[in-house]
Amino acid sequence: MADEVKEFLSFLIDDEEYGVNILDVKEVRGWSDVRKLPNSESYLLGVLELRGEYIPIVDLRQRFNMEAATLSKTTVVVIVRNTSGQSLGIIVDAVAEVYQLSTSQIKSAPGYVKIDERFIEGIASVDSKHVVLIKLERLFDFDELHEVAQPDLVSEG
Repeated sequence: MADEVKEFLSFLIDDEEYGVNILDVKEVRGWSDVRKLPNSESYLLGVLELRGEYIPIVDLRQRFNMEAATLSKTTVVVIVRNTSGQSLGIIVDAVAEVYQLSTSQIKSAPGYVKIDERFIEGIASVDSKHVVLIKLERLFDFDELHEVAQPDLVSEG
């Protein structure tokens, strides 16, 4: 049986390269102010209204228990969606590459990776560097984030 090849969009966080399946990526955009949400997780910065949809925006650095992202005009937001079509914006330091990886190139994550192994699909060696592939649906509860992001609960700020 031949290896299945998938494409992954990679991005940088704290000088480490991470990736998500490119089929889960809806768009890459610059930073826009978001509406704050009261009583939410610290990594949930708020929601962005994009073409009539309220999209939760999360700081991936904080979700990985790192120092919060510095927000500026150069901040990058990757809009991703889960298998149910729910969208989520993740703040990353920079978008890096698109890689085509075969299933044989993706290995189990070793213990030294900075994030919890439950959130990792695997790790791939590409051009003498390592790319950690993230399982978005294990990292974030899309249903809960969308429930919190309903317009009647959103406050300006």
